[in-house]
Amino acid sequence: MNGEKEVLISQFIDDELNLDEKITFVHEIRTDRAFSDEAIELLETEKMLRTEEFKTPPVPVFSEKRRSFLIPFGISSFAAAAALFLLFFRLSSPLPEPAPAQAQHRFVLHMPEAEKVELAGSFSSWKTIEMNKTGSSGYWQVSLPLNQGEYAYSFIINGSERITDPTVKARQADDFGGENSVISIGDRI
Repeated sequence: MNGEKEVLISQFIDDELNLDEKITFVHEIRTDRAFSDEAIELLETEKMLRTEEFKTPPVPVFSEKRRSFLIPFGISSFAAAAALFLLFFRLSSPLPEPAPAQAQHRFVLHMPEAEKVELAGSFSSWKTIEMNKTGSSGYWQVSLPLNQGEYAYSFIINGSERITDPTVKARQADDFGGENSVISIGDRI
């Protein structure tokens, strides 16, 4: 399957196509059996990735014994001390800036011949982040919480070959004669 069709399928899955492009996509998969099969395989992989991604760990339950440390102080004296503490610090220090909103962003790469795939970008100070192989489909993925903003990144294949994201069109030159992919998360001010 050529790279253009894989990008088109990825854009369809991620809802990045306008209506005319979606119509073209549907016509294309109706007339090209190999393209149709590839699209269905990628959609099934996406479904599996989303199912695995939304599994949440169990919430810990705290026993009454953990709260028993308040009893010797008495609830009223504890509340009075806490109120004085909060009043003192509220009057003496400015309010902190709210934390920027974070969004989960999933990085996915189809690289069936790779033994190891890592991700490095401005969001990690260019330290590598190991990606997880998804079954035997040849896909690698990792999800990261990212603040709003613009980020440059690359994939590192087998510890040495650096490539851009084939599904992202935005690129920027790096300081070493190569390129990085560029994504924008959320609204920028």
